[in-house]
Amino acid sequence: MVEQTSPERTFRRSFTLMFAVVIVLFVLLIARLWYLQIIQGTEMTQQSEANRIRTYRIMSSRGMIQDRWGELIVDNRPSFDLIFSPHALPQDQWPSFLMNISSEVGADMEKINARLSAGKGKDPIKIKEDITRDDLARVETLSMLYQGNEFPLNIEPIGKRTYLYGRLFSHVIGFTGEIDREQLESPEYAGYRPGDRVGRSGIEKAYEQDLRGEFGMRKVEENARGKQLQALEYTPAIPGKTLVLNIDMNLQRTAFRSMGNYAGAAIAMDPRNGQILALVSSPSFDPEMFNMPLSKEQWNEILEHPQHPMENKAIRGQYPPGSTFKVVSALAGLQEEVITPHKRFECRGKWKYLDRYFRCHNERGHGWVNFNNSLIRSCDIYYYKLSVELGIERIARYARLLGAGASTGIDIAGELTGLVPTPEWKMQRFGKQWLPGETLNTAIGQGSLMMTPLQMAVMYSAIANGGTLYQPQIIQKITTPDGKTIKEFKPQALRTVDIEARHFERLRKALMYVVNDPGGTAYKSRIKTFIYAGKTGTAQVRRIGKQRRHVSVLPYEHRDHAWFAAIAPANDPSIVVVVLCEHAGHGSVAAAPIAREILLAYRRSLRNHPELNNPQTEAGG
Repeated sequence: MVEQTSPERTFRRSFTLMFAVVIVLFVLLIARLWYLQIIQGTEMTQQSEANRIRTYRIMSSRGMIQDRWGELIVDNRPSFDLIFSPHALPQDQWPSFLMNISSEVGADMEKINARLSAGKGKDPIKIKEDITRDDLARVETLSMLYQGNEFPLNIEPIGKRTYLYGRLFSHVIGFTGEIDREQLESPEYAGYRPGDRVGRSGIEKAYEQDLRGEFGMRKVEENARGKQLQALEYTPAIPGKTLVLNIDMNLQRTAFRSMGNYAGAAIAMDPRNGQILALVSSPSFDPEMFNMPLSKEQWNEILEHPQHPMENKAIRGQYPPGSTFKVVSALAGLQEEVITPHKRFECRGKWKYLDRYFRCHNERGHGWVNFNNSLIRSCDIYYYKLSVELGIERIARYARLLGAGASTGIDIAGELTGLVPTPEWKMQRFGKQWLPGETLNTAIGQGSLMMTPLQMAVMYSAIANGGTLYQPQIIQKITTPDGKTIKEFKPQALRTVDIEARHFERLRKALMYVVNDPGGTAYKSRIKTFIYAGKTGTAQVRRIGKQRRHVSVLPYEHRDHAWFAAIAPANDPSIVVVVLCEHAGHGSVAAAPIAREILLAYRRSLRNHPELNNPQTEAGG
């Protein structure tokens, strides 16, 4: 046997040692891999998945709203919403987590669950809007408990609606509220999520698509703690469009203040093109209160208010028009040649027709009354006798021609149509025959006849311009945020009434005397330096008895409604004003003085903005 030399022994020992070291290192590596994959595998997987790509929605800034002169009416202020991402937690952990966070920030758990249900557990939902600094601190504290896991909450910047004039424009502008389930399922509201706010009434609702803008998007890579590692993609949000109204701030403010404590409506309209210069419904409400959730007690207080502040009485209030409707009977009589300007009827304060007495508001009577005096003194007997010769069918036909009983087409939602009664309507509605006395009542604007203040404004605008009915328009144009016009709304003529121009001229002249003749029912509300025409109306809510009682001693709900419709200037009309005061008594006492204040404000606007006298009059198809 050959004995190994010393170098050989040294090499073999070294090799053996090196091999042992490699084996040990390999064993340690295998052990480490086993430890990481088996012992800490779940945790490492969660951390790996937590470094993920997330997509954030960027809310668009809602469009601004201005008056016709560019004064800002509605704006936005910075705000932040707290958003929950359902995918970040196992579903069985949602209830406890949401209960905890709702308790921390004072959110409504019932609403959270409703939003979660509406989003079907997939869409991010709003936990709380307009969060405070204290809320933010609580959320930050909670996020520290989620080390190594995706935190299921994030803060979303959003513009909160700010109504700069509050109650002044509440029924015109409307308000925003939380989107409902039906809207979420509509393609029209694609991109919205549960808890988002949309227009609920007025312009905010009618022009939602223009005001909302377009959502943006931001993709980022984040780690487990929500720290953004890098931006991957960015699409900016596009702000909503700006709406410019036809409303004149000066007239709107005057109408609002002049209505005072009366419930009702005041409207100013340009008869040359249908532009709405002012529209007020009273009492009003503060649209800011809908920026935060209302309690059931608050809702009940609003809904049970006897004067219904949430109702837009200008377009939804339906009232008997009273003597303001006599212009319809007058035009029908002239056009049908049943009367002439000189034909007279005798008024003795009451008139027996068939088996019933019909009374005039003047118990002593007006004596022999011609066309002009029938309007100047608002004689009921004149129109009772005229109605017998006209008949209900012709009265109803002219009422519809002049806009009663139909939608005006105004560019906000919720308008009601009123009612023009006929024998056919009564038979269908009640299964009863039409009575002769109902024709007499209809001729003076009483009985089942109902009109909205806006319908009255359209009707008197047609009288002012010679027979053209224009669609009322609140919006003048839509622009980009920097003022470039996108769309301008041209006047829309609904139709021209087939009544001779001379009859309109005769009627306007008589209405001018209503205001400016010492015997006229609106004489106390004349403006010596601004001659206008008008008609008072007192709409009864109960039958007139043999003995009248003063309005002040009657229960509120038994008092008559007060109307006044004005056309100005009388010789070249450029504005129509209609005022309705619920249960306020006589139109000459309550409504006419309010219209006078609005006309004085209009005259001031003419001095400050002479362009009001040069309206857009081209009608679109």
